[in-house]
Amino acid sequence: MKRSRVLFIVQLPPPIHGVTVMNQYTIDNPGWRTKYDVKTLPLHFGQTLDDIGKITPSKLFHLVGFIFRLCRILITFRPSLVYFTIVPTGKIFYRDALFTMLIKIFCRRIVFHLHKRGIEEMAAGSRHKRWLLRKTFKNVACICLSQKLTADIRTVYEPEPFVLPNGIEIVNNGLIERHNTPPRILYLSNLVKSKGIEVFLQSLADLHKQGCRFQARVVGAPVDYSIEQTKAFCAGAGIAHLVDVTGPKFGRDKFYELERADIFVLPSFTECVPLSILEAMQFGLPVVATSVGGIPDILQEGVNGLLVPPGSSKDLTVRLKQLLVDKDLRLQMGLSARERFMQKYTLSKFYEGLTGIFEQVLKGKMHM
Repeated sequence: MKRSRVLFIVQLPPPIHGVTVMNQYTIDNPGWRTKYDVKTLPLHFGQTLDDIGKITPSKLFHLVGFIFRLCRILITFRPSLVYFTIVPTGKIFYRDALFTMLIKIFCRRIVFHLHKRGIEEMAAGSRHKRWLLRKTFKNVACICLSQKLTADIRTVYEPEPFVLPNGIEIVNNGLIERHNTPPRILYLSNLVKSKGIEVFLQSLADLHKQGCRFQARVVGAPVDYSIEQTKAFCAGAGIAHLVDVTGPKFGRDKFYELERADIFVLPSFTECVPLSILEAMQFGLPVVATSVGGIPDILQEGVNGLLVPPGSSKDLTVRLKQLLVDKDLRLQMGLSARERFMQKYTLSKFYEGLTGIFEQVLKGKMHM
């Protein structure tokens, strides 16, 4: 029996961030090779986090070459289905809309996997943008990362989208006993203002003023907020002796940070379904995060985490203090977080869900 042909058009590392990590997981699924004929066309236009969203002469040169490769593969490989992690907002959207137009000439089954949000806002910007978004999203199947994120595409996409949360590899196979005194708070993300690094640091300063005992770790690569700025703030707030600023860590070193922590914090201003929260849940950590994007679909308020409004260091301080002073609450939330991770957010669950979507689309059930 002739096997279906699947073409993956995805952004792969470098740079390393949530989208590229999930895309690497996706194409590495060993089940694809036994089920489909597969080919991958990487979207390699930027090599660093600073490159994201910028248009440069080098990118334009690579764009022309990519279009020729795409057309050649569409003609010679003749995919039954194209899986495309489209960037549906900003300047990059116009590039991806062009790619989608070319794909539609040769292939009628396209799956968009949306790892970013902002479509509703972009559609409201002008009639031209709204028309182009609707044209691009017409006759495709869409995957959203959470139920809440489906609202972002309602103005340009009428069918019911598929919902598939991210899943990650299991690297921690057991419960971790935690007896740290004082408790350790972990910020594990790039040093980006939109990730809430300044809000987090202010909250630590406020906790110290209120007499709370803690140690904190800031682990991440500097982007628009430097390591020097972080250390300078801590020194000025009198908490330099309580906060270690380490820079980025990966692999085993990152997992070691999660093993040592007692509380995980992500006070981001905008997110979809951050992998860092899933990693923290896997390691049995209670999570304090902002109620943005798909995070409220991951965290059950008061069960496996606590939610705060974005930009409020006051609310973040209250929630962190709640966990710092109540060890039993910390431990119980951590257990609940790990249970929920194992039930919903493992890599095997992700592969199972994505395979099911592919089969539905290949059979013509595209939620169109």
